[in-house]
Amino acid sequence: MNFENQIMNITDHLSITNNEVEILDLLIDTNNMFYDYSKNRVNAFIHEEDYHLVLYNAELNDRGFTMYSIANFCEHEEDIVLLRNVFDRTIRNGFNDYLIRMAKSKVEDIFYMRNTFRALFKKQKPNDDYEVIYPTLPSSFSY
Repeated sequence: MNFENQIMNITDHLSITNNEVEILDLLIDTNNMFYDYSKNRVNAFIHEEDYHLVLYNAELNDRGFTMYSIANFCEHEEDIVLLRNVFDRTIRNGFNDYLIRMAKSKVEDIFYMRNTFRALFKKQKPNDDYEVIYPTLPSSFSY
């Protein structure tokens, strides 16, 4: 499998991809495209009932997009917590501190607004008793 086409399901509802065609198509289709590629960017948006977090790394030796998606995020807040914890661990390990801190902040924003989105999408509150398991990500997805 080519690096450019990797898609990995971390859980049943949380996935990660670096397929730039897929990412760019979604950004354009949802009017979330940005036009300045000279610096790192993080873009978070909701499409239908899915949460998408797009990271763009502008560093010359590691330039490219990565997208994290949580399908039906209102019903799977444990995946939001998991994603936040992945970024927290990545920061503690010293990887691309600024980009990952921006991403972690976006995930925390959606977590704190989950009750608002749950009401908007008319979803029931999930069971709060869940255990977050840290996944092992391949190095090609870590900055």
